[in-house]
Amino acid sequence: MVNEEHVSVCEAETVKMLTIEPGADLSTPEMRRTAIETLEGGGVIYLPKSGFELTEQERELISDTAKILTREPDVQDGRPTIIFDPARGHIKKYHYARVRGKMMRAKVRDTARPDLEAAMARYGKWTESVIGQLFPSYQGTLDRKRVTYRPFQRSNIQALHIDSSYGYPTQGRGMLRIFSNIHPTTRPRIWQLGEPFEPFVRRFLPSVRLKEPGFISSILARLGIVDGTKTKYDQYIAALRALGMGDKEYQQTAPHKFMEFPPGSSWIAITDLVLHGAVSGQHSFDQTFYLPVEAMNDPSRSSLRILERLTGEALV
Repeated sequence: MVNEEHVSVCEAETVKMLTIEPGADLSTPEMRRTAIETLEGGGVIYLPKSGFELTEQERELISDTAKILTREPDVQDGRPTIIFDPARGHIKKYHYARVRGKMMRAKVRDTARPDLEAAMARYGKWTESVIGQLFPSYQGTLDRKRVTYRPFQRSNIQALHIDSSYGYPTQGRGMLRIFSNIHPTTRPRIWQLGEPFEPFVRRFLPSVRLKEPGFISSILARLGIVDGTKTKYDQYIAALRALGMGDKEYQQTAPHKFMEFPPGSSWIAITDLVLHGAVSGQHSFDQTFYLPVEAMNDPSRSSLRILERLTGEALV
């Protein structure tokens, strides 16, 4: 049986939260069943003491972002981020983000790059170990994508949203992500969590108007600038995300709760299923995996299958 001292579940109008306390054995059948039920049901798995730790040298490095970056944004709003590509073993040089109307990228200093790349690579390997312990049935099916480092503090509340793919189309696969607060001292990372996926989709689906992908999208995919072509699923997810984020009344009145993640903690979610938004915090890592629908314990609970059922269309 799962030891009740090590696990607690919080349920409300918002998504379900499973807390796995320090000392719990992640590999027991009961723990794995509870974890996969929470994850595939659109919940969040929270590990207050996850086990991933920075070295003293890494902690000193990130304690001052001027040691890492050649320039900081004029207004810090959680972006730009630093992206590590595990396939190449390097930080991406050209990753831009819009910050208050300006396109910016986080340019890493040459002196900091080796240590930061080593830390992000080690984090990626650690996440594979955690996912392997909790979800062994996923092994061999996951496509490990980017590791993201967020060195800047967030200055405003991010709207509730589901994750879409931007330049990394999932083509119907779930975005399984593990996050860790690596702040070197005491600052928590705070999220807001929203309602379950299906009520959110039912609310905004009638307003979705899809456009045919332009020829530029296919050219960018062929050149490898973006990671594949967008399917109808990717278009729906992006449209629903934009509608939800842009609806001020929804953002003010939708069910939500706040969750505080202290330094040293981690949390796991399929973020195309979980409505969430960052509220505050600085210094976090996260690893993205693409999870094929067929690898899920219950594919009918995936965002792809829910959208196909509600639209009456095949989306991939």
